[in-house]
Amino acid sequence: MTRDGEIVILKEHIATFERLADRMVEVRARIDAMMPMTAARLVTLVGDDHIYVLAFLKTYEQFEETLGRTLKTIAMILQFGKFERLSPRDVAQRAVSLGILSDGRDWADAVRVRNELAHEYPLDPEKQAGQVNAAWDTCATLFATADAIRDFVNRERLLYGDL
Repeated sequence: MTRDGEIVILKEHIATFERLADRMVEVRARIDAMMPMTAARLVTLVGDDHIYVLAFLKTYEQFEETLGRTLKTIAMILQFGKFERLSPRDVAQRAVSLGILSDGRDWADAVRVRNELAHEYPLDPEKQAGQVNAAWDTCATLFATADAIRDFVNRERLLYGDL
């Protein structure tokens, strides 16, 4: 991929995570009074409350995934187009080494929560409530990562092709 192509992808990722951050603020506000989630509360949710909880979980998944793709794109841009297969751990380590993330452990926790949301569908209300609470508790990491990416991209002028 060309440098210009990588910059276009980076811009798209940033625009996407900005929209998802706005959506996350909205859906968090809708379920704030329900938190922390309990199994008893979860099984009694009806109508819009149930939909907002599901919207929160899906938005969390999309937000984390897009942030991860953005970090990977930054790593690729700084490798000057050299193609590498980067695992989520590799991406986190690169982000730490570049100073985007101060500590990869919080990011790894957010990735783990997202993976559980995307790949595990527990029927047990206790486990479901646990997923909601885990996502809720790690949202700050997603917002902090979005801020850190914005700061890094601006500081390094990655959208201008100045490398």
